[in-house]
Amino acid sequence: MKIAHIINQFPPNVTAGLGRYIAEIAPRMAEGHRLSVFTLNDGRLPAVERAGGVTVHRPRGRIFAAISRRRRLNRTRRLDFALLTLNVVTSNWRYFLRLLSTGRKARPDLVAVHDSTNFLAGLLCHHLLRLPVVFHVHTTEYGVNRRHGTAGAKGLLAAVERWLARVARRIVVPTPEVRDQLAAAGWDRSSIEVVCLGGTFERLLAAGGPDTQALRARAGGLRARLGIGPGDTVLLFVGRIERQKGIYPLLAAMPQITAAVPGLRLVIVGEGDEDGVWRIVTGAGLAGHVRTSGGWVGGEELLEYYEMADACVFPSLFEPFGLVATEAMAMGKPTILGHGFSRIFLGDPARPAARFVRGDDSDDIARAVIELMEDPAARESLAAEGERFVRKQLSWDRTVEETLAVYRGVLDEDRTGTRR
Repeated sequence: MKIAHIINQFPPNVTAGLGRYIAEIAPRMAEGHRLSVFTLNDGRLPAVERAGGVTVHRPRGRIFAAISRRRRLNRTRRLDFALLTLNVVTSNWRYFLRLLSTGRKARPDLVAVHDSTNFLAGLLCHHLLRLPVVFHVHTTEYGVNRRHGTAGAKGLLAAVERWLARVARRIVVPTPEVRDQLAAAGWDRSSIEVVCLGGTFERLLAAGGPDTQALRARAGGLRARLGIGPGDTVLLFVGRIERQKGIYPLLAAMPQITAAVPGLRLVIVGEGDEDGVWRIVTGAGLAGHVRTSGGWVGGEELLEYYEMADACVFPSLFEPFGLVATEAMAMGKPTILGHGFSRIFLGDPARPAARFVRGDDSDDIARAVIELMEDPAARESLAAEGERFVRKQLSWDRTVEETLAVYRGVLDEDRTGTRR
């Protein structure tokens, strides 16, 4: 198959789960197939390159490149979100022009469009190039999960998301919960395929895991840099600092938590509304109990944060999948998840792989953290079951195999003249 992926992130531009997703599936999918990726350019990357068997197209935009060289855009700010959206839309037009210029024979057999922000390329590929489109929904925060009454750019994205869903031959989602949510919103359930993701650290674990002694030493150095004492308990949050991730109810729970566990320190890793975090922390008198990473963290440095943690909490109100859960569980950390995560992470209810809480309920978050911190046996069981679940149940090879099966099904329908 000749497959084109249209996606906003691709290495080295990886700042969220979407980038980690494509970094895992692209090299696997390129084995035996001709794979191209159309993605954003921050102005520093080549417009075209060959990377690991994948042809990567990153059309340059002068205005966005000039802005991004001066500062990193923060999607939690309205102006920055608008600039990012404008860059995606203009880049989509350039992707279409590139595909148009290749000629009919050189075009892909199928176009995989990732998320509603890439609606323009998907619609143009369908209506003008007559290419079959598969719509991968990694998040619905701008569409069916959008807060009631939101207008402007996000309202427009919600509308075009529905349009793209109608023309797409298949819609691929990462969990049964997202499928049910879309179906409840009126999307064609028969077109929705569930393909669960793998674990972020799968390759690392398959290779025998990190050098434990060296990682512990680096984590100890990180503790010292953050001003965390050797006897303090570390509760780790990783994710964008915004409402959807449940960060504000978590901060609201901290006075209860620190009253019960005085030596606990909350470490927040991610980018977003840091100013809002510190306003809450200062107002609640929590300055000595909260640390932040100062921005997005990835790679080996992220491993140090997980190694440092005694437990992890991700109280998301909505998560299409939630790769942070796979990271914490793979590292053997007891993990608390918000109700927005898929229940697949529960594993065996008799021996749960994660504990679930109401992500919008600070009392429920506080109760779960306190109970876990006061019960070493519960922490040990949760850590062991979580690690076992990730190792046995999640696989990127399976993700790729099932995704390719969806693509083949679409192309087979074209060859036989049958449609769902």
